[in-house]
Amino acid sequence: MSVINRMLRDLDARQQHERQGSYTPAAQAPQARSWGWMVVASVLVLVGLGSAVWWWFGTQGEEVPILAETSVEATEVQPVATTPAPVVVVAQAPERTSKPARETTPEAVVETTEAVEEAPVTLASEPEPTSAPVLAAAQNTAQDKAAQPTVAPPPAPTDITASGTMEVERVALSAEELAVVKLKQAREALQNGQRERAERLFEQVLALVPGHVEARSELAAYWYGRGQIASAMAVLEQGLQIQPQQSRWQLLYARILLESGSYPAVLSALASFDLEAAEASDILQLRATAANELRRFSTAAQDYQALAQRTLQGRWWLAAAVAYEDAGQKSKAAESYTQALQRNDLNQDAQRYAQQRLDVLGEQ
Repeated sequence: MSVINRMLRDLDARQQHERQGSYTPAAQAPQARSWGWMVVASVLVLVGLGSAVWWWFGTQGEEVPILAETSVEATEVQPVATTPAPVVVVAQAPERTSKPARETTPEAVVETTEAVEEAPVTLASEPEPTSAPVLAAAQNTAQDKAAQPTVAPPPAPTDITASGTMEVERVALSAEELAVVKLKQAREALQNGQRERAERLFEQVLALVPGHVEARSELAAYWYGRGQIASAMAVLEQGLQIQPQQSRWQLLYARILLESGSYPAVLSALASFDLEAAEASDILQLRATAANELRRFSTAAQDYQALAQRTLQGRWWLAAAVAYEDAGQKSKAAESYTQALQRNDLNQDAQRYAQQRLDVLGEQ
């Protein structure tokens, strides 16, 4: 140690001699540094460099922790594996905050090292290393998908369900169902005075369902009301060819014939009919009237008697008695007069006439 002390004293003496013999143009001459301070500074520098190297090799393959004063926009991860790993999209870091650069000194190195060791680092999840080309491709794909417009799929036809959607379904109507719709429209057209439209609708109904009773009957009545007798009879004749004993058509057809004086045609048209039909009473009356006009009293009397038995009305018993008397069948005439007097629905004149004719037949 004496040799080192002697060397240090010699160096100090030599430096003082050089300072006394030389001129320093600066405002202040440089101060001598002690060897102790230089040794301490060197140790600090080496410790800082060692810590930096240790930190650098320790953070390879991991995400770089975000310091309190610095930030990065994107971290490029170097490939460390030959097999491709799942694509990880790195979110964009906060914008860089510009701060004045600080002088790199041993004290700064020490402060930075302490800040790194003391700053808490939070890692959400450590991703597997991903190669740079794969990461770039994933970012480009995500950007392309975000740039593409979103096209909503076309709404599928749905039914009225709990979700509130609705399904439109076409339903094909049968000929009978369509005929019902058109018949309703024809009746409404008649009520509104649209006769030509009503006529076309009636004809459309018959084209769909030729045996439609109501449509054919109403169309015949429409033609008859407008005075077009031939058209009305043609419509009914077409229907009777399809259904010869359709009572409603028979009745309409017979009335037109009766009003035109075609009594034989009435008897021919009503030669047979359904006795259980609702129109049976009217048909019997028409046929008896036509037979009476043709002086076929016996035929007329039978229809009047049948009509009286159906309706239980005294006037038809009286009509049957007169027809039987005209036919020369006195016993049946007297019986019919007696049945008429037993009804309480005859007026006084009819009752007086029946009693008189019964007295005459009794005397004979």
